[in-house]
Amino acid sequence: MSAIVVTAFVMSFSSVFALAQNSASDATPGRIDAIVATVKATVESVDLENRKVTLKNSDGQTVTIDVDKSVKNLPQVEAGDVITMDYIEAVSIQVLREGEVEPDATTVNVVKSAEPGQKPAGVAVESTTVVATIEAIDKDQQLVTLKGADGKSKTVKAENPENLEKVKVGDKVAITHTTTVGISVTK
Repeated sequence: MSAIVVTAFVMSFSSVFALAQNSASDATPGRIDAIVATVKATVESVDLENRKVTLKNSDGQTVTIDVDKSVKNLPQVEAGDVITMDYIEAVSIQVLREGEVEPDATTVNVVKSAEPGQKPAGVAVESTTVVATIEAIDKDQQLVTLKGADGKSKTVKAENPENLEKVKVGDKVAITHTTTVGISVTK
């Protein structure tokens, strides 16, 4: 089902911001920020022939969505079932010492869905990691210039200026962006 439509429909959104900082004075700085959202809707009706499902949120609002043909278990969805969508988006930043890893960029995608005959369910995860090299540090202006594997540089402002004391030119910074969407249908 359309995760975007379900998200826009029921918008029960909560944010979680977790900061992971190393406590040792000589440790490399790191940070994780995450947003977590869970939305639920009850199935009001299912039109198998036209692949349409009508959903109702906790406020009583309804919406009818078109269900993509990739949803192979639509016949198992019935009025009264609950559709739950969990969404997590996280960004982690970790400083690595010189020689730990070379600048690079990688993306990993994983998709898993329910077996035929089961209630529809699935999870999709996409994770991209970019490793850049610290090219310059301006402690007065609280700026760090990062150079990627593609040779392009970008200057960013340090959120925690005290972390500038823990890094040096030549250190690597691994930045990972991960998005996870899980959808399940239960009685």
